[in-house]
Amino acid sequence: MKVYTLRADVGKYRGLYYKNADDVVDFNRRFDGNPMKKNWRGQEKFAFIPRRLPKGDTPGLSTHIPVFNSKAVKVLADLLQSNGEFLPITCDGKDFFVFNVTRVIDALDEANCELKLFSDGGIMDIVRYAFFYEKLAGVNIFKIPQAVLMDVFVTDPFVDRVKGAGLKGFEFRLVWSSD
Repeated sequence: MKVYTLRADVGKYRGLYYKNADDVVDFNRRFDGNPMKKNWRGQEKFAFIPRRLPKGDTPGLSTHIPVFNSKAVKVLADLLQSNGEFLPITCDGKDFFVFNVTRVIDALDEANCELKLFSDGGIMDIVRYAFFYEKLAGVNIFKIPQAVLMDVFVTDPFVDRVKGAGLKGFEFRLVWSSD
């Protein structure tokens, strides 16, 4: 099994930004692994940056908040549905979906990780990951409680589906392998 961080390739494809700069921190903090669909209004305003780049199927917004276009949702729906919520947004007149990952699994093997810690013992950064293999069996996309506002993780079936469908704008960084 391999675990990757899910990112958008904002060096080659357009990203999104949240237009209301005063609320951006609060907006980002809402994606903490808890459901929020019942309170989602979809009235948030987004714009593309930079305009000179082509649009991909997953415009980058934040490392812990994936965004997918309709094509990506159609291709990945069965891998995503039981692991989070599709929250609709509009940007430049096009429909997109913020994916709120609600599958949070305490699978980080902290004893075998390399961690940078705050003075209070909280995790500042995870330099080298280690996971408990048995906790991730059958999992395609997830967050970990130690870093719900840092990253979204995916496994091989997710990566294989994205590559097989030719979806654009995805970037996967291998962070752990059970091999």
